[in-house]
Amino acid sequence: MHPRGSHDHRPHRRPRTTDTAPAGAAADPRRWRLLVFVALAQFMVLLDTTVVNLALPAIQADLKAGATAVEWVLTAYILCFGGLMLLGGRTADRWGRRRTFLLGALLFTAASLLCGLAQGAGLLIAARALQGCGAAFLSPAAMSLVTTTFPKGRERTTALAVWAALAGLGGTLGVIAGGLITDSLSWRWIFYINLPFGIVAVAGVLLLSRGRPETRIRGSRPDIAGAVTVTAGLAALVYAIVNIQDHGAASTPYVLAPAAASLALLAAFVLIERRTPDPLMPLHLFATRSLATAGLGRVLTSGVQASVLFLCSYYLQRTLGYSTLRSGFAFLPLGVVAILVTAPATRIMHKTGPRPVYLAGAAGSVLGLILLTQAPQHGTYLMHLLPALLILGASMQCCGIPVNVHGVSDIPARQQGIASGVLVAAFQVGASLGVATVATSALTRTTHELTHHTTPALAWLDGLHLGFWIATGIGVLNLLTAYFGLPRHHTAPAPAGPRTA
Repeated sequence: MHPRGSHDHRPHRRPRTTDTAPAGAAADPRRWRLLVFVALAQFMVLLDTTVVNLALPAIQADLKAGATAVEWVLTAYILCFGGLMLLGGRTADRWGRRRTFLLGALLFTAASLLCGLAQGAGLLIAARALQGCGAAFLSPAAMSLVTTTFPKGRERTTALAVWAALAGLGGTLGVIAGGLITDSLSWRWIFYINLPFGIVAVAGVLLLSRGRPETRIRGSRPDIAGAVTVTAGLAALVYAIVNIQDHGAASTPYVLAPAAASLALLAAFVLIERRTPDPLMPLHLFATRSLATAGLGRVLTSGVQASVLFLCSYYLQRTLGYSTLRSGFAFLPLGVVAILVTAPATRIMHKTGPRPVYLAGAAGSVLGLILLTQAPQHGTYLMHLLPALLILGASMQCCGIPVNVHGVSDIPARQQGIASGVLVAAFQVGASLGVATVATSALTRTTHELTHHTTPALAWLDGLHLGFWIATGIGVLNLLTAYFGLPRHHTAPAPAGPRTA
């Protein structure tokens, strides 16, 4: 009995986890076919992240849009994708991974149709925002479907390696497809191509997941306050980062004010999560070393990858004089070598664990970036760019696979959705931070050189070299994360029981 006036310290009622999997059930023989359709949907999402870039001039001319409106065609997608990622991951845990995946895939596919049909910049921006919302639910649900369908150990490592290979190919092919489709058909077809991908992925998951058991969290109220604050906070952060390039870091309305709002909202989110019985983001997960290390690794790896795509695109077009379409095809070897290195990297991980592969990838990315810092004004693609792209393609894949596998290795099945959401959100935040940092630095240096009457070609090259050196610094941080963050000794996993979706 409590003394008069004392507070009631009874513990909150814990949410109930429902799991309909029968004990001792055998692994579902359909799991590898299910992986194909889930990875196809993720391929579609990442394809659309880069496919728009080379089509922007055609979109601007066709819709008679201003420069700011065209910028928002990219920004609206990034804001909604990154800002709603944690909500998407938590929804997958609470509502079910399959249902969340199907909701996200259908929303993304329908929004792609609206993008292609848009007759004005405003409608296109709204449809792109809707695409981002669909991606935010689809992506973490898709990854958690993989991690909960395949048992921990060799099978999960292989499945995530296939996942990473197809996802990386989607980002690379997006650059090529954007130029090719826009030149041969119309910019509208860069959105229409999502329709068959989305329909096939939805149909495949519906058929192959029929009758599969589902694990969900029940018995608690949704964390609406947490969802609102973290989504608004991340959106404000991404908004500030995106605007640094055009408005400068000292711009109060476009950078400083949204950055301050982001800090306030994210601080409020932490306070809310500490007090709510069933938080959107269980903060204790970050005490799990594997997830904390993998999240940082995803930020740094995606920062390097996005920086390379941005800076090399400018080097190809501004320095080597390549056309938009030719520049897109120049990135093809990067995606091809990433696929080729997947199988051997996976075999090595089976024997040694993730740390050696991650270390090799991080060291290789530093080497590739150093090569790019030496790219000359009158260079050639075969001599001065291709070797670095091949090294970076292999290295980025050797970084991506280990952090995905390691990040979810110690997370319980009922929280795989939010853990996947954290990793995918880390990728988006890292890419935004990387591009914003190197773009601002490179363009500022170029402008400075032009004011001192440096020839445009040399001014651009000087700015790009600075950007490559900054990207190299990000790569060194990634190398340190690989060295200190992952365990030195590999312990063979014990045989795992069946997993539920």
